[in-house]
Amino acid sequence: MRSRYGLSISNLLHPTDFSHGSDVAFAHALRIALDTRGSLEILHVDRHRSKAKWDSYPSVRDTLHKWNLLDREASRSDVAHLGVHISKSASTGVDPAQGILDHIERRGADLIVLATHRREGFDRWLKGSLAETVANRTEAATLFVPYGVPGFVDLETGKVSLQRVLIPVDQEPAPQLIIDATAALIESVATEPVEVRLLHIGDPAGTPSVTLPHSTKCRWQWVTQNGDVVDTICRDASQNKVQLIAMATNGHDGFLDALRGSTTERVLGRAECPLLSVHQLDE
Repeated sequence: MRSRYGLSISNLLHPTDFSHGSDVAFAHALRIALDTRGSLEILHVDRHRSKAKWDSYPSVRDTLHKWNLLDREASRSDVAHLGVHISKSASTGVDPAQGILDHIERRGADLIVLATHRREGFDRWLKGSLAETVANRTEAATLFVPYGVPGFVDLETGKVSLQRVLIPVDQEPAPQLIIDATAALIESVATEPVEVRLLHIGDPAGTPSVTLPHSTKCRWQWVTQNGDVVDTICRDASQNKVQLIAMATNGHDGFLDALRGSTTERVLGRAECPLLSVHQLDE
């Protein structure tokens, strides 16, 4: 699907580690692929060279049956009749993150949907995050779904519950791309109008100038607050019970970001909902 905003959300990649915690991320990837009538590739990177364990992959047909979109005895061709193309891939590599990046380099992706652990500070630095590593090294948009968070797609029914979205905005990184990407996602999956909070933290005079997409589903609301950036974002998200945070990112800038994480990563470490991240493109 090519959106009216010039952004494509049609080629999705869902890397999986076969854990139960990644099931919710899979549900989000499948729902978005269905609603955009796009393609979804489910990828597993194994550290050990072995035959692919296809039975371990999340079952697309079982999930679609549970969502009342397919009969129990449906075939693969019945899935295609829903307008979505599903494929499963396996790769081998000592470094799963590099394996995923190599796969993206070969095959491409518009949106990567990843389950991720929430870590902060030294725990995040020492143990690292495969999801963050992948997101920082690709231009594709990334939807992080933290473990233990239900998200905006119901795993059991496939229903979308997306009423409120938070987009923190500042002069840098430039927010236009994340605003456009969020509008495209909302237009694709939301079933009702969505309140989109554009949060600027600091002097109102520093609020960036942006073009708000004309959308039948987005209800734009400007908000200005003061305080620590990460604390303010997380507090606003919690108080307003948002179902999605969307942020532009520059990745890591220097040693301190590598140690404590970028602003996006620090918000992700505390988020109680999925987070959509888009890299600012170099001019």
